[in-house]
Amino acid sequence: MPTTMQMQSISGIITQVRVTSGEVPPPLVGASVTVVGDKVFVFAGRLVSSRKMTNHMHVLDINSLVWTRHIPPPDSDKPPKPRYFHSASVFENSIVMFGGMGYSRVSADGLCVLDDISVFDIETMSWRRQEIKPSLFAPRPRYAHLSSITENKLIIVGGQDMNNNYLGEINILDLKSWEWVQVKNLDKHVGAYRSIAITTPPGTRLPVMLKDNISNGGPDASFDMMEQAAAAAAAAGGGMDPKDVMSGNAAAGGNHRASLVRQYGELLQSSQEPNPIYLYTNYNFADVKRELQLIFSPTSPSSTIEDCSSFMTGSVMPPGLRFPTGHTLGHHLILAGTYLSPQSHAYTIWSLNLGTLTWSRIETGTVFGSGSWNKGVLHEDTNRLLVFGHQSRNLLEDYNHRQVNFDHLATVDLEAFGVYKLPKTTCSSLAQEMGLSLLNEPAVSDFRIITRENQSISVNSAVLCQRWPYFADLMKLNREAVQGKASVDPSIQHIDEEDEDLVDDNESTIPKRDLSSQHNNNNTRTVIKSHSMVFPYPYAVVVALLQFIYTDNLLTAQQYQPHVLSQLLLLADMYNLSRLRELTAHALHQMLNMSTAPLIFETAALSHKTSLQIRALKMMIAAKKMIQQQQLRSNTPLQQRSGSAASGGLEQPSLQASPTSSLSSSGFHSSSSPAMSPQRQHFNSPPQHPLYDLRASPFDNNNNNNNSNATSPTLSAYRTRTPSITSRHTVARPSVSGFSTTRSYSPPSTPRQTPMGLPQHSMAMDSDVNSVIGVALDQPSTNNNGTTKSKEKTKKKKNFLEAFGSKFSMSSQ
Repeated sequence: MPTTMQMQSISGIITQVRVTSGEVPPPLVGASVTVVGDKVFVFAGRLVSSRKMTNHMHVLDINSLVWTRHIPPPDSDKPPKPRYFHSASVFENSIVMFGGMGYSRVSADGLCVLDDISVFDIETMSWRRQEIKPSLFAPRPRYAHLSSITENKLIIVGGQDMNNNYLGEINILDLKSWEWVQVKNLDKHVGAYRSIAITTPPGTRLPVMLKDNISNGGPDASFDMMEQAAAAAAAAGGGMDPKDVMSGNAAAGGNHRASLVRQYGELLQSSQEPNPIYLYTNYNFADVKRELQLIFSPTSPSSTIEDCSSFMTGSVMPPGLRFPTGHTLGHHLILAGTYLSPQSHAYTIWSLNLGTLTWSRIETGTVFGSGSWNKGVLHEDTNRLLVFGHQSRNLLEDYNHRQVNFDHLATVDLEAFGVYKLPKTTCSSLAQEMGLSLLNEPAVSDFRIITRENQSISVNSAVLCQRWPYFADLMKLNREAVQGKASVDPSIQHIDEEDEDLVDDNESTIPKRDLSSQHNNNNTRTVIKSHSMVFPYPYAVVVALLQFIYTDNLLTAQQYQPHVLSQLLLLADMYNLSRLRELTAHALHQMLNMSTAPLIFETAALSHKTSLQIRALKMMIAAKKMIQQQQLRSNTPLQQRSGSAASGGLEQPSLQASPTSSLSSSGFHSSSSPAMSPQRQHFNSPPQHPLYDLRASPFDNNNNNNNSNATSPTLSAYRTRTPSITSRHTVARPSVSGFSTTRSYSPPSTPRQTPMGLPQHSMAMDSDVNSVIGVALDQPSTNNNGTTKSKEKTKKKKNFLEAFGSKFSMSSQ
């Protein structure tokens, strides 16, 4: 099948169009579209048919795709006045409306611009007219402005007045005291027609190229903030000397703001650290100009604006977009809008890596090449962009009327491009270390897990019951009610025959209770029938699972191996461990490269992670295309090449295609920037503990290369295994298992070594993809004559592919 057809079929999976039903909103101009949870709220706007403004609220259930027109309850305040081109921002399960253009009884044309605030409460589905305290910082009336929320404050940026003049100011409303507290000058023409203003969530990566300016303090970096950053870096063990941070000499460890981000996207910063706002503007659509400003500490009087326009890169850059919308997801900024040119009318979507400021296009196939698609909003819970429009209408005609349609909904899977919501932090690094210490402490263990290799691991059953629902259900079946006297010590449990050798000589004098003779008593107690469970999985996988259960995170080098992560993802899907499923999918996204793509593809398919599966498939298709180009070049007769060189001829450009061009042409977007992942700079800290290294590099390319030959486990039989509680079953204890009669153990001390007994199987796929897998596994290739190529050429190809895979392993993050 041609590559173009493959990519078209993939695009069909990534982007799907569905028809909405119910009380669909009519075509509107300037309505606000907001997503809260699983509902979309469309408020106000001007009717295209009658040119009248409305103040209606329409609600779409994303799961059923049914529209309803909301009628406020009787105890609700009056809805806001009819308006359009207002702003709507989500704050604490409510939507805050500001400004816009509405009706006036004074002006000649009957129109005016507004400066009022209204709040729609999502929980009660009612309106609340908020009283705003008088202030000298109150904004001038405006419409077509931008709004964003950070630090419990509403930020109003730019907009236009009644005479269509741009307003160069930023106004800040405290959403706790409901008072305008600050106004700042903005020397930019900013409005909804050309710009977006986006607040980055906590822990979002900052541009690495700003580290020189920011690490030295910058105009807005106070001594207190530097001290907090130093303390956070020291507490997290990020490999940075606090003295270096305090002195501003943190070049080796990264800038102090970038150091506030945990290496896996989790938050290290103080709660007092503000979240910056990205302000993107494009204008002069004939010869498009792009500007990107980063507003640090937007609510601080001493905040500054960093101009990042010159740092934006990419093999392709966004064109001029009309009425763009913007969102942040993970470490990316999502930009979408209408692109109009004499040759093309389309709705396009772009992503900006906030760490490298590299643009890439979200390829959606031919879906947005026809019809009228007008408005995109982010549904963060599913990592999808929701685009409203109409498949049968004309985009240019609707744009000329500023018309937005809501009949059809196109969903774009952003996770298939490596853009997704990052796992949240659930506990501190100190708590994680304590969890690992608890796992390695035999004194608190009362149960044993027996692995496939008959190795025994001591655990605390209460911890497993709390964190693993399936184990809790097993333990309920493993208990039985026993009749006994009230004086019987409940701490004395029934000892299995297999546990007898773990009892000291002093303890062996304790007589076993004949529980069956106590059935006539009225008092009952419960005992555990068995103190061990057979869990038929490799030792390394079981240890990795237990480390997760005890810490609620993936943080050790043992866990961050492709084959271990793949089996953990399958276990997460099998036992419905949503937190583990999220963490393992994130880790596999991070380490996806040409060597790991086949394993990740099959694992994602079996665990129902379609987005990860698509991304791995795109990687394999891109690798296949590059290999075909290499083979075409290597199979060219030497005489033909020498003859063309003698005649002054050059090889065709298609035979010299770079890896970047082959990837981009097949739909995989990446950046060749050497500063692709600023978080890597503190991945390589030396291990501090031989058993579990919190700062070991799970995404180290050397680590990936060591596992390049580790294909999928026995996945087909993997899902049929069932752990069982052993009952009087004698288990052989290998002397090298790490367990002794003292019931202590240690996690694997050589995490990068393939664990004992791990099955190695290849996948059964079609012939086209098998060629990709063959190269990824360093299988020997043959030329046209059927002979094996020399070992030297095979080694060169292997080295090139490994270098290429490592170069792009983090490209889409």
